[in-house]
Amino acid sequence: MPTTKTSFGRDPGLQFRMMLTLFLLGALYVAFAAVLIGAGVQGPVILLICGGLALLQLTTSDKLALHAMGAREVTPQEAPELHAMIERLCIQADLPKPKIAVAQTNMPNAFALGRSQQSATVCATTGIMNMLSPAELEGVMAHELAHVKNR
Repeated sequence: MPTTKTSFGRDPGLQFRMMLTLFLLGALYVAFAAVLIGAGVQGPVILLICGGLALLQLTTSDKLALHAMGAREVTPQEAPELHAMIERLCIQADLPKPKIAVAQTNMPNAFALGRSQQSATVCATTGIMNMLSPAELEGVMAHELAHVKNR
């Protein structure tokens, strides 16, 4: 059966929540800088500290989230059905195929992370993969790819 190209569309509510989170994170940096100023730290040092923290957060947040879940990236040989499913969905959504990770936990969960479509990772737990039928799991993974599409 040939696949047809469809689009998930944009989610303005998701975009608003992401912008709100970004704003609140910025406010946290401003508050941290204010504390440093109050402690007598010089401006260039504050910029260096805040810039370093922002860079560290930007480069390690994906790995930290995967580590916190006990997830690891899997190859097509380790999870062929999951890779095939994600590849089919990516073709339909006109997305580059993300990295695929699996977390060894009974808790049913799936999530997407990454700063862009090109650096995205989708993760499913063994709990959700064992609990759902292939069609249901495909729906969950399509939902996660919708998050990737709207980055």
